[in-house]
Amino acid sequence: GTLGRRYVLVSWLVSVCPVYEHMYQSPLAPHLPALLPQLLMTIADKDRSLSKQAKTCTEYVANTPMLSSAVLPQVLSTAEAMIVSTSWHVRAAVLPFLQTLLFRHQFVVHKEDMRKVRELVVQLLCDSQVEVREMASSAVSVLVRISGDELALSLQGLFRGWCAGPLPKQIKGADGMAAMNLRHAGVLGLAALIGSHPYDVPEWMPSILVKLASHINEPMPVKQTVKNTFGEFWRTHQDAWTQHKDKFAEDELTALTDLLVSPTYFS
Repeated sequence: GTLGRRYVLVSWLVSVCPVYEHMYQSPLAPHLPALLPQLLMTIADKDRSLSKQAKTCTEYVANTPMLSSAVLPQVLSTAEAMIVSTSWHVRAAVLPFLQTLLFRHQFVVHKEDMRKVRELVVQLLCDSQVEVREMASSAVSVLVRISGDELALSLQGLFRGWCAGPLPKQIKGADGMAAMNLRHAGVLGLAALIGSHPYDVPEWMPSILVKLASHINEPMPVKQTVKNTFGEFWRTHQDAWTQHKDKFAEDELTALTDLLVSPTYFS
């Protein structure tokens, strides 16, 4: 049956992918557009052992050595089609696959392909499932790292817009949940921009940190995202904080003091 075929496929790929890891090109490459949907759907399988193997396998496939200019757009199109899957497990699995694939192929991927992927990933920040939104945030960080500050500057207006406006007092019903999800999407988007620069402070970053801090007392999962972002920021920036803090205006430092100098706040 289908389960048996998936077992065979995943077992075979797990065994052969590492063999090609250090080659310039993989003999598997031309077959990836056909194999990828099966792999990603297997991640959503109820058989946990098979699902775990498929996850490992997807990581191997994402690290496939240089895909040709003929195969790469096909693989990206296949991944894009899986992003609208009705299974949130599949939607979440596509994101780390895409970020690894794009990072490895950042110098050869066509601008139009990169733009399409970027739009889809940003769209998934608004997913109804929190796990997908969080995966999308990690993917946005990688995309900004690849594309540079121009992308960070173009996205921050969108993310700030999602964070604007009051939340309903009662987060109930479809409208309340939609408002909460959009707020969380905005906060995750801003968090992704912060995460794209783990060891420096570009000039656009201080105001985003202040904006994030203003959401610290909002309901979960927004509150937790803000805490996690500041905890990670402090972990990666504290060693050179004497230099970093010169990038902040006095009022910005005042607004951030409680969040930045109290690591116990994140425990």
